[in-house]
Amino acid sequence: MTEELERHNKKLSILYEIALTVGRSLDLKTILNDVLENIIGFMGVDAGVIYVIDNKTLEMIPVAFKNLSEEVVKDLCERKVRVGECMCGNIAKFDEEVIIFEKASQDPRFTRAVLKREGMEFYAGLPLKSKGRVVGVLCVITHEPYFPAPDLIDVLRAATIPIGLAIENAFLFETTKKEADLQRRLSDFEGIITSSPSMLSILDLLRKVKDLSSTVLIYGESGTGKELIAKAIHFNSLRKDKPFIVVNCAAIPENLIESELFGYIKGAFTGAYTEKKGLFEAADGGTIFLDEVEAISKNLQVKLLRFLQDKTFFKVGSTKQLTVDVRIIAATNQRLEELVRTKQFREDLFYRLNVIKVELPPLRERPEDIPILVRYFINKYSSKMNKAIRQISHEAMSIIMNYQWPGNIRELENVLERAVALSETEEIKTDDLPLEIMPSIETRHPGWSLREIKKDLELEHIRKALALTGGNRKKAAELLGLDTTTLWRKLKRLKKL
Repeated sequence: MTEELERHNKKLSILYEIALTVGRSLDLKTILNDVLENIIGFMGVDAGVIYVIDNKTLEMIPVAFKNLSEEVVKDLCERKVRVGECMCGNIAKFDEEVIIFEKASQDPRFTRAVLKREGMEFYAGLPLKSKGRVVGVLCVITHEPYFPAPDLIDVLRAATIPIGLAIENAFLFETTKKEADLQRRLSDFEGIITSSPSMLSILDLLRKVKDLSSTVLIYGESGTGKELIAKAIHFNSLRKDKPFIVVNCAAIPENLIESELFGYIKGAFTGAYTEKKGLFEAADGGTIFLDEVEAISKNLQVKLLRFLQDKTFFKVGSTKQLTVDVRIIAATNQRLEELVRTKQFREDLFYRLNVIKVELPPLRERPEDIPILVRYFINKYSSKMNKAIRQISHEAMSIIMNYQWPGNIRELENVLERAVALSETEEIKTDDLPLEIMPSIETRHPGWSLREIKKDLELEHIRKALALTGGNRKKAAELLGLDTTTLWRKLKRLKKL
């Protein structure tokens, strides 16, 4: 009796310690690292990992891991498992724990070779849940046979509850913080960085229509900032304290998008065990942003048209009409007029969406914005990476200004994030830029002969070697595989040509 009471008290103390750990911080990585250390200690296992599910990509992000081999860590971080893949992905997909007591690595549910080579004997994988939804997976392993007492497994199961809540709370905190930061940054559209007359004209239009309930249709190439404009409209409107919900119409399978948008009742279809609130109902009083709206099916186009006409809809499987107050902002990178002409998009829906039309110019048509965006992104990523990069060289800026930016602002941001990461000085240089945006010799010097191009390439090669060696000709010659005299002669000859 005394022994049983001691075991019970130990279980309670372990759970109490885990509960304290998850309450000490809002930093998810810190929480999960501490929790994992506790779990490995009380379970007496060799190693473990806690995955958190990225809701957008459905990737399993290994936020905390301990005592795994370098090969496994590299594989899990660089080639992330998705929900439904390998062992942990299936645990997340089917919301079922898996406990294997012997020869775990030989289990066919482990589909990655690196995990088969890990030599796992014992494996326990448990879903981490919050509000009935799987938000992550906890896995612990040993490399030797291991048969834990049933009460240890019970403690492990009980520990998943505070861990799941910690993940959910961290998500809520990050979401709230991001929304507050975004709302502050977009106040009076100040966070939209531009000096372009065409963009300033668009902002003037948005200030006039921000408080209306009229539908807005945003045209723009990929990466021009359509979602940012939609958020700016919402967070400057009377609806700013209500939900702003983003729906990527192309990313949700056709057979799911209707139930996602409008919800469903219990028994509406196989697997509908409970009633579900749709995104339109969840966004009541706020805004729904329908990105890539051209991707919705003909059937859903009819239902969306009905909603735009009278703000009513039916849940899937229901005959009860519901009414909500939701503003629709739609976006597309295609010409809907052409899709209407080819009968791929309903004409009546097009007119309902196209009440207020916003056409975002591509970056190549607003070159005056490039320098201020460059400064903004350099400052952003320098701060994020704890670097002291203060400027960009004239040559590097010239390359950026002359590139056509098919990926627009998103591509520019990616290029500058990479440049900041690679830069070893306080200045972004041409060598920090990716080759894809570099102009070809023919582009730089149209009409040049082959001889002139060859000379320019050879001179450029020598200049780079001299730059790398701080102007030391002897070291530059060694880099080029030449003797110093030959290098001097080449330089002299090339300058005369």
